[in-house]
Amino acid sequence: MSEQINPLINKLRLPGETFQLPSQGIFYTNNELDVFVKNGEVEVFPMTALDEIIFSTPDKLLSGKAVVDVFSRCIPQILKPMELLTKDVDYLMICLRLVTFGQTIDVSHIHTCEDAKTHTYQVDLQKMIKKTKKIDPVTINQQYNVSLPNGQQVILKPMTYGSILNLYDIMVMQKTEDITAEESEQLAITMITSIIKSVDDITDIALISDWVKQLPLGWKKQIENAVSNISDWGIDFSISTKCKDCKSPLELTISANPVSFFFQQ
Repeated sequence: MSEQINPLINKLRLPGETFQLPSQGIFYTNNELDVFVKNGEVEVFPMTALDEIIFSTPDKLLSGKAVVDVFSRCIPQILKPMELLTKDVDYLMICLRLVTFGQTIDVSHIHTCEDAKTHTYQVDLQKMIKKTKKIDPVTINQQYNVSLPNGQQVILKPMTYGSILNLYDIMVMQKTEDITAEESEQLAITMITSIIKSVDDITDIALISDWVKQLPLGWKKQIENAVSNISDWGIDFSISTKCKDCKSPLELTISANPVSFFFQQ
């Protein structure tokens, strides 16, 4: 017996909008995106009531399954959400909020000025998206290549969403007072290896991890400094406005955390 098509559901599917990822899809070479995606442009559809339930489930949020499930329905051209770059995921969170709830979001804030009161400030998500800084494909090879004093060539990569969750699990889910010196060292090694694509064209994570353990501190700092210099891209969560009490300049920062962000009306 063929499955009956529910005529009610056909009218619920709202049209999506197309957005270009800040990375422009440059780093995705392992089928992270649908083959029809060009220049990192993906279509984002509004979330449903089911997606709200998923994003409200702590276990799914912490494991990353919430993003995997919601992206599979709302951004089906994303095939491997856990392997997306973190800054692309942050950007897509804003896009999801925009297509689901509209162009603005209200943010409550109290300034530090005398007799300040809690006020609601309206943030324009469309402006945030338009101001997003994209990776420059022209200079990317030079920026992500580090030459060490011994002649070794280190190719860097932006951190993925899965890597961030892994580090979060190590740093937060474990009680800091229970972390041994060995575990602390392993955390530092994991943080470095998560931003290294290859060393002398070798991509084996185990070999790179052993290499990092022997890396002179000065060379390690050289890699970390290079990472800092190439991190200036993606969406900016800071919004400039004025305090409604004293009228002085005010910087607001919104969060892309699904619990506090998506369902704030």
